[in-house]
Amino acid sequence: MRDHFRLLVGIAAWAWIPYGVLLALSESHRIYAGVAMLVFLIVSPLMYAALIIAVGEVYLDQPATIASAYRSTRALVVPIIGTFLLLYVLVALALLAFIIPGIYFMVCWALVTPVMIVERRFGIAALRRSRELVKGAWGRTFAILFVAGLIASVPGGMLKVYWMFIPYLGAILNAATSAVTSTYSAVVLVIYYFDRRCRVEEFDLHFLARQIRAEGEAGTAAAAVAGTSTIA
Repeated sequence: MRDHFRLLVGIAAWAWIPYGVLLALSESHRIYAGVAMLVFLIVSPLMYAALIIAVGEVYLDQPATIASAYRSTRALVVPIIGTFLLLYVLVALALLAFIIPGIYFMVCWALVTPVMIVERRFGIAALRRSRELVKGAWGRTFAILFVAGLIASVPGGMLKVYWMFIPYLGAILNAATSAVTSTYSAVVLVIYYFDRRCRVEEFDLHFLARQIRAEGEAGTAAAAVAGTSTIA
């Protein structure tokens, strides 16, 4: 992330900054707050997908740009957004039922985004696959998510407290801060996904990163509909 800060954070900024602008506008027109949330719920899954593609590119020392990363997600827009909406609903239901089961499934489904991009699995198949990779390492996964969350949220939270006292511009600065912290969290998940596949299935890390690139270039709608994987 340090070596490719502009690329990776730039990908996140394309989703977060417009969100921050809409929130800033909502200080004078409340309707923008609802619009901002709706737009971000649709755009954020594509942002995380583009981040995963970019991480695969930079690992292979291939040229990567913000535009090319997002362009690689075009054929997968519908299944990606659909899977995230399903994930949101199921996590919300689990949390409403009981807090502990909700946390359990949130950890089990933490690798859904890498699964979608690398393996072209969507919907229930993606959730099931994520849970399969986490199986036997739930505690380790929880610990990694918890520590990564602390690393990202503590300094980010301190900045956000400071930005909130700045009218209008503060909302945009908060969004810019979130772009950095969410990028860090996303990169941690991608690397952990690589780690789980290498440990559980003995796949080569370089091969997995190359698979991301190959799938991103192919990106056909047929693969998305079929929900199949060439490396599973």
